[in-house]
Amino acid sequence: MGKPAGVVAALKLVSTRVMLQPRVTDDKQLYASWRIPGSYFNRMLDCGDRYNPSVQIALEYLPREILDEHKDRLAFVGMGQRDGCRLSRALCETREIVVLAERVFPRAGADEGQPEFRYFVYVVLHEVAHAIKRHRSPLYDSLTPQQNADQEAEADDLAFKWFNEHIEALANASLPQLSRQEIEVAKARSRECMEDRYNG
Repeated sequence: MGKPAGVVAALKLVSTRVMLQPRVTDDKQLYASWRIPGSYFNRMLDCGDRYNPSVQIALEYLPREILDEHKDRLAFVGMGQRDGCRLSRALCETREIVVLAERVFPRAGADEGQPEFRYFVYVVLHEVAHAIKRHRSPLYDSLTPQQNADQEAEADDLAFKWFNEHIEALANASLPQLSRQEIEVAKARSRECMEDRYNG
């Protein structure tokens, strides 16, 4: 004998709700090292073995739910260990790609309390914000200066929020919250590095 129509409808509703609920990835899988073949960070990071660890640390500043939601949609390419790089069509069609300049990567031995590492984390978070918000390109989407400024402000706000929420959760007195003044100083230093490289 079949189930009453009302019971069948209720079962279908419950089944649909279960299917619609986002699947939460186990922490051990989500945060597995980039060195483990097939791990999320392994498929996400292409910055070279010197720099992948720093990018993974920066991404761990993201709220867990943000990292989980976008773990298969982001890719990071670093130019610190290569002269050039051609991005494959498959990568471009399936992920938001963040390209990181050589000069922003922390030097060997740098830690999370040092200004250069803190600026690097900020840069990664800022670019992740652009990616997940699907911000448009100033050049290829013909944005007005105001539209571009609005996007930059939104990415900045999210980067500061994520960074400082992570620092607050750590409750480590030696890791102060990130300020906008600190980032302006770091940006000026980065521009100087770029000019020195160009001018020789």
